[in-house]
Parts: sequence; C-alpha cells; structure tokens
Amino acid sequence: MGNVGQAGFTVLAEDRDGVAVLSPIGDLDLASAAEFRRSLAHAMSRLDPPLIVADLQAVDFCDSSGLNALIWTANTVEAAGGRLALSGITPRVARLLQITGLGKRFRAGDEVKDAAALLPGPGGVRD
Repeated sequence: MGNVGQAGFTVLAEDRDGVAVLSPIGDLDLASAAEFRRSLAHAMSRLDPPLIVADLQAVDFCDSSGLNALIWTANTVEAAGGRLALSGITPRVARLLQITGLGKRFRAGDEVKDAAALLPGPGGVRD
C-alpha cells in the first residue's frame, strides 16, 4: 500500500497475507482523525472483505476524536462484512480504552500477527 501523512502524523499501510495493517504514528486526535479514516477507506477498497489491523504501538496520544475514529473504523469495517483488530496498544491507550469501557469493543493482540490471528480467514478464527 504505502503511507499517507501530514505534519506530525503519518499512517503506514501495508498488506500482509490478506490483512491490511494500518500503523498510525503520532497523535491520534482531532487533527489526525480524518487522515486515519482516509487511510482506512483506501485499505478497505483493496480488500473484500476488509480485514484490518490497527497497530497502535507508535500512537503517542489518543483523545476522544481518536477514540471516535477507532469506533468509526470498527463500525465501517463490520458494515462491509469485515473485522478490525488492534495491536501494540500502549499502556496510555489501554488505560483510555479501560476508562471509557471500550476495551470490550475491540479484539486485540500484542503484536500484529497476534491481532491478525483474531480475524476470520486463513490462519485466523472463524465465527
């Protein structure tokens, strides 16, 4: 795939065995949420069904807009018949997910390969 970026925020995107891996780098907030969504739309256009891993290991900060972008991502992917899993959740983002009760909303693995294994398809779960 490639990467998309603006000052202070970048999303690296790549295909790994039928799974789109989006790796945002920087702050996932009001200023970057729209760019994250554009990256998702591009990834979804390449996969049917869209199987997405959002690797958050390089997200320095996430606010309510960033959380909204993750919820929107999950809803959009699921509406298209796909699934989203998270990986590399930092302690700061994990705490935010816990406080808001959103930790239960997302499938998550420590590494990208662990999160990808939670998605339906070859090597992943089926449900």
